Amino acid sequence: MKEGRTDGSLFRKLLDAAPDATVIVDQDATIVMSNKQMENVFGWTSEDLVGQPVEVLVPGRFRGNHDAYRNGFMSTPASRPINGVALHALRRDGQEVPVEISLSPLETDEGLLVSAAVRDITERLRMEEASVRMRDELIATVSHELRTPLTSIIGYTELLADLDESQVGPVARSLVAVIERNAAREMRLVDDLLTMAFLDGDRLRIVREPMDLAEVARRVVTDHRSAAPEGSLRLVLEADEPAPVSGDFYRLVQVVENLVTNALKFSAAGDEVTVRVTATPDAAVLEVADTGVGLHPHEQALVFDRLYRTPGAVAAHTQGAGLGLSIVRKIIEAHGGQVTVDSAPGVGTTFRVALPYDAPDPA
Repeated sequence: MKEGRTDGSLFRKLLDAAPDATVIVDQDATIVMSNKQMENVFGWTSEDLVGQPVEVLVPGRFRGNHDAYRNGFMSTPASRPINGVALHALRRDGQEVPVEISLSPLETDEGLLVSAAVRDITERLRMEEASVRMRDELIATVSHELRTPLTSIIGYTELLADLDESQVGPVARSLVAVIERNAAREMRLVDDLLTMAFLDGDRLRIVREPMDLAEVARRVVTDHRSAAPEGSLRLVLEADEPAPVSGDFYRLVQVVENLVTNALKFSAAGDEVTVRVTATPDAAVLEVADTGVGLHPHEQALVFDRLYRTPGAVAAHTQGAGLGLSIVRKIIEAHGGQVTVDSAPGVGTTFRVALPYDAPDPA
């Protein structure tokens, strides 16, 4: 069998044929070779680079941290991309460009060499930004087109509900109540879908201001008491002392609404849903507890996952898209808090939210 050629000429041709700009550096981080793409993409010729420290390709503002990255790789060399940090390379003309870098160790008779493939991602980032912009425009359009008619429907049902018995009979009044409940449910679903769209892109904006978590809970409970079947399901608020937090009022209302709505959905006649706010030494705590169907241990591990619905909820055709609890977790984590669940089948479920206190202004 004829042996494959391994001379320097073939290696050079293979290096120049690589699709990405590539440099080879030795254990001292000195460049020993570069390919044609390094010149085509970044303007650096082989004569410019060979014999130079690899830092010549690193913008000055990043060079202070480069030794740590380089030494970390040399201690455990393995083929891998560099992830988790925004990377930039320096063109020959001094321009910084965003890049991806993949490192591969090469064991040779002269010692360890490292191949660094450098890819300019300027165009990809531009396309991603354009995509995000289009997505934001679509979200804004969908929000307007869905929310406007729903707001109108809810408004007119409230007007009808305020009319006296001579204008709206008992049968019509019950039908109006059904319309109002369903329109409100669809409005909550629209809010959840829009929130999830922003969570996907890590673009959820939290506008913090001092507030009382107990007041947030009080507002939501007042709004939701009408959703509980009269005389059969109790919605109780226990919030006797202030619980000051620094948070986004709209987002925290959304959290409490999702938790209360979830508790009401899985409760039946004779059950009780309790919304409790307490001020512990370490955090303001909100608990939403029900005496409903409860969760099995394996369901508790999945309940915060997006689109997850328990087998019981699916079998019972319980309304919901499986978004509410995943949104709750994301919003609470964005506030620096935690949300947990404690449940048992046939006993009920308690969701517990802990939020850091609002730090007082320095005197």
